[in-house]
Amino acid sequence: MKKENTSLYTIATEASNPQTAGLDQMTPLQIARKINGQDFNAARAVKQAAKPISQAIRAAAQAFMNGHKIIFIGAGTSGRLGVLEAAECVPTFGTKPSQIIGIIAGGKNAMFRAKEGAEDNRTQGAKDVQAKARAGDFVIGLTASGVTPYVLGALEQARWLGAQTALLTCNPKADFSSADIALFLPTGPEALAGSTRMKAGSATKMALNAITTGAMALCGKMYGNLMADVRPTNKKLLARATRLIMQIAHTDEKTAARYLTLSGNQVKTACVMICKQVDKAAAEKLLKKSRGFLGKVLHEK
Repeated sequence: MKKENTSLYTIATEASNPQTAGLDQMTPLQIARKINGQDFNAARAVKQAAKPISQAIRAAAQAFMNGHKIIFIGAGTSGRLGVLEAAECVPTFGTKPSQIIGIIAGGKNAMFRAKEGAEDNRTQGAKDVQAKARAGDFVIGLTASGVTPYVLGALEQARWLGAQTALLTCNPKADFSSADIALFLPTGPEALAGSTRMKAGSATKMALNAITTGAMALCGKMYGNLMADVRPTNKKLLARATRLIMQIAHTDEKTAARYLTLSGNQVKTACVMICKQVDKAAAEKLLKKSRGFLGKVLHEK
């Protein structure tokens, strides 16, 4: 195993930001404006990484379409963002919890309270990936500093297993040797030196949003920019699902609600039932034939 450079002195995310010097002497309004001014760098960083993000979108889609998993693994803030992204995909895209997974150093308890030393355990990172990843999966390591041993150990093991890998970091000097895709987000020094829950965290969240949303678009999990595979598990989402059916199938609220029930709360199935005038079984068969792409079913002559 490679020995990573654990010195933090040369890492951009650990440096002191001259633009926010004297933060403790500012008024609340000045603080708000200074921090917001720095936040714009997060969006710029993600914009600069458009090409590798597009590569990650394609890799994630390929894994998902072939029945493999998308796995995020990280420590601290990065790990929490990965777990959050995986959890949000279930209601948003109707995915199974086993298809898109978030792993954080220290386990579930580390989501709510920092577990000291967990990110320094390279061997544990390898073990955690070994327990979840298989050949053909897509594993994305998340580490703002780029030197977190837990994440680097996980990526090295994932590659050994035959998974495709990516490293998402805000450090240009990170060790990308175990990553097939290098996702570098140049956010620079934080407003509060070393606090990567700020710009680095925001940029990471943006990049993850783009990767999962883009991948799900390529996998037929939406119709245009509509959340066609939403899982309506509460009143708000049931109302959203009904509106989606109204919009896609060009029907009234009463009809949309009725077909939502008949379809088993499946928006795409309900839309096909209405537009093609078929029963649930036939609608599901058409969607299966199109690999879930609603547009192909609705616009096919």
